[in-house]
Amino acid sequence: MHHNEEIRLIAYRIWEEQGRPDGRDLEHWLKAEAIWQEKPGQQALPSRTASAPRVAAEKKLAETPPRRSRQRTQ
Repeated sequence: MHHNEEIRLIAYRIWEEQGRPDGRDLEHWLKAEAIWQEKPGQQALPSRTASAPRVAAEKKLAETPPRRSRQRTQ
């Protein structure tokens, strides 16, 4: 199995374990990468290989408008 596929599966498990929250793709991907690299026999990921999903997630985060808190008016 290709390392990106393994990382994707780990990130998916993390997402499910955390209750399938929206908007945390990058966080889950980075955590999955760290878990994958800690597995025995894994080599460090080349930066250009791991960057495609990271760039896509960062772009998605940049395009998402910030959430505003609701203020109660009296």
